[in-house]
Amino acid sequence: MLVPTNRLTLIDAMRPPAGFELESAMAATFTLNLGALLAVPAAFVMAGLRDTEADDPGQTPVELIHALRSHAHKMTVFSEAGEIGLPPPSRAFAFLEGTVVPVTAPRGGIVHPKVWVLRYKASGDSSDGETQERLRVLIASRNMTFDQSWDTVLRLDETPDGRGAALHPVGELFKRLLGNAVGEVEKEHEDRVRLQHKNRVHSLAEALQAVRFELPAGVDDLRTYVFGLGEQPPPFPGNPERALIVSPFLTDDFFQRVHSAPVDTLVSGQEALDGLSQGVLDSIPNKWVFDDGSPFEHQGSEGGDTESDGYAPPTPSSADPGRPLVGVHAKVFAFETGDRARLFVGSANATGPAFEGNVEILVELRGSVSELGIDRLLDGDGDDPGLRDLFHPYRPRSGEPDDDEPDSSILDRMRCGIARQVFRGCVKETGETGQEWAVTYRSAEPLPAIDDVEIHCWPLTTPGNRRQVGTTEPLEARFETTLEALSGFLAFELTHDSGEQTSFAVPVPLVGVPECRNQVLLKALIGNAERFLRYLLALLYEGSDQIDLREVSTILDRSASDGNGSFSLAVLERLLGTMRRDPLKLAGLHPLIADLRSDDALPPGFAELWDAVHQVAIRGTTEQDARLS
Repeated sequence: MLVPTNRLTLIDAMRPPAGFELESAMAATFTLNLGALLAVPAAFVMAGLRDTEADDPGQTPVELIHALRSHAHKMTVFSEAGEIGLPPPSRAFAFLEGTVVPVTAPRGGIVHPKVWVLRYKASGDSSDGETQERLRVLIASRNMTFDQSWDTVLRLDETPDGRGAALHPVGELFKRLLGNAVGEVEKEHEDRVRLQHKNRVHSLAEALQAVRFELPAGVDDLRTYVFGLGEQPPPFPGNPERALIVSPFLTDDFFQRVHSAPVDTLVSGQEALDGLSQGVLDSIPNKWVFDDGSPFEHQGSEGGDTESDGYAPPTPSSADPGRPLVGVHAKVFAFETGDRARLFVGSANATGPAFEGNVEILVELRGSVSELGIDRLLDGDGDDPGLRDLFHPYRPRSGEPDDDEPDSSILDRMRCGIARQVFRGCVKETGETGQEWAVTYRSAEPLPAIDDVEIHCWPLTTPGNRRQVGTTEPLEARFETTLEALSGFLAFELTHDSGEQTSFAVPVPLVGVPECRNQVLLKALIGNAERFLRYLLALLYEGSDQIDLREVSTILDRSASDGNGSFSLAVLERLLGTMRRDPLKLAGLHPLIADLRSDDALPPGFAELWDAVHQVAIRGTTEQDARLS
C-alpha cells in the first residue's frame, strides 16, 4: 500500500529473482541522469555497490565495470530528446553508448512514461535443455535520476498459472517509441545497434502479449492505459462519491475539460496550487500542500557560498534536465463509489497536456474500499502511518509574480531543437603511437539560433575541451582526444545574456572506433595492479565471519604503505584461506576474473595464480557436495 514506511528503491525493484539473471530490458523515461543509469547494471549482478576505494572514491569500482560490460548492451532506454542531464564526466559512460535512444512524441507533446520491462533467465543449464524465463514490469512516477522526491513504483511479476493482468499495451507503447526515435526517417540503413534495439523491443513486446502478471495484494482487477499514441479518453469515473488527486503539476484545463467531476481533496506543491485559477481552487474543498521538510527552492546540487569570491554562477533553467526534484512527484488519482475503490498510478499529472498530447501511462487498480480506499491511503492501517502526516493546509502566498524572471521557455525550446538534430561522430587516429585520436561531431542541419544565447559544446568525458559553436552552418566540431576518452555523448551548454543557463547531453553514434577501444578503456578504468588487488582483497573479506570488516581497512592501509610486495602477499594469504574455508566464494568471483582476463586487464601473473587456486577450490566444492549427498 502507499504508506510512507513502505519504500522500495527502483534498483531494488530491478534485482533478479533468486537463481535468475538479466536477459534483456527496455525502459522509457522523461529525464535521464546517465550517472543513475550507470547504477542499473549493478542491480543485475550484485547485492549492492561496494565502495571499497576509500583512497579514491571518484574511481569506478571494478565490479561495477564488470556489470556494465556484461549488461549495458542488453538494454534499450528511450528518453525524451533534450532531457538527458549533464553529469560529472566519467569514462565509464562509454559503456552506455548505444543504450540511450532519444525519442519525440507523435502528437507534439513530450514522452513522459517511466516504465521498465525486464526479462530474466535462469542461471546455468536447465535439465530439459530449455531456458526458463520470467518477465517483470515496473511502472513508476520516477524518472531515471537521483532525485530525492516522493514517487510511486508498481512492480508486476509474471505469474506461471496464466491468470492475472494483461500488459500488452506496454508492449505497444515501446513499439511506437521505436518508430519515433530521433533520426529514424533520415536513417538510410539499419546499423547493428539500431537493429539490436528493434529486435529487443519486438521480442519483449511479443512476450508481453503471451503472459499474465500477478495482481498486487488487495487488487482484484488491473487495467493499463497509454495516452498520446492515438485517441484514448481519460479513464476516470464520471461521478464518483469521493475523489482524491495527488499531483506535483496542475493546470486549470484538467479540472475543466479532462476531469470536470467534483474533486474532494487535492494534494500538490505550493507553487502548483498557486498557479490554479480562483474558480478551480474554490471548487475543491480540501487543498493540501505536501511537505516532507524539503526546501521550497532548490539552490543547486553543488552548494557552497559563492559571494566571497565575487563569482555568481549562471542560474539553471527551471526546466533544466539536471535540476533535481524534491517534495512530491507521485501521481495518484483515487476514487470511491459505494464499497469499491479505483486507484490510478503512473506518469500522468493532473494537467491538460498529460491527456491531450503527451505520451503517458497509467495503471488502474480496482478493489474494495477497505483495501484501496482514500482513507486507507491517507491514514494508513494503524500499524503504518499514512500520507496525511506529510500534508499541511494550503494557504495562498501573497505577492505578485516577478516579471523580471528570465523566460525559461527560450532556452528550453532551443535545447529541444538541438537535441532533435541528427548527429554523427567520426573517429580517426592522428598519430603513430596509438595514443592520439580525434573525433569530429557533425549535425545534419544548422543549430537553432536565438538572439542573446551562446552555445558551447564538448565531448562529455573532456569538459576542458569546451568551445563556443555557431548557428549559421551545420555543426562541425573536431576535438583531439585519446582512445579511452572518446565519447559517444556530446555535451551542450546554452547561456542567455540574463545569466540563465541549461546544459544537457546528446547521444552521438560514432564511426571509425577501433575494436580495441573497450580493452583500452577497461584497463584505464581498472587502473594499476595495486588498485585491483585492494579491491579483490575487500571482496574476499566481505561477509566473512572469520574477521571483523574493520580489520580489512587496517590490512588495506598497512599493505598500501608497504608497497606491492607485501600487499600481494596479503592477497595470496587471503586467497588460500578462502580456498580452504569458503571455496564457493571463489566460484562466485570467477566470472569477474574471467571477464577481466579475456580483456587482458589482470595484473601480470595473477591469471596463473587464480587458475591454480580456483582448480583446488572446485575440487573442494565437489568433494563437499559428495559428502552432503
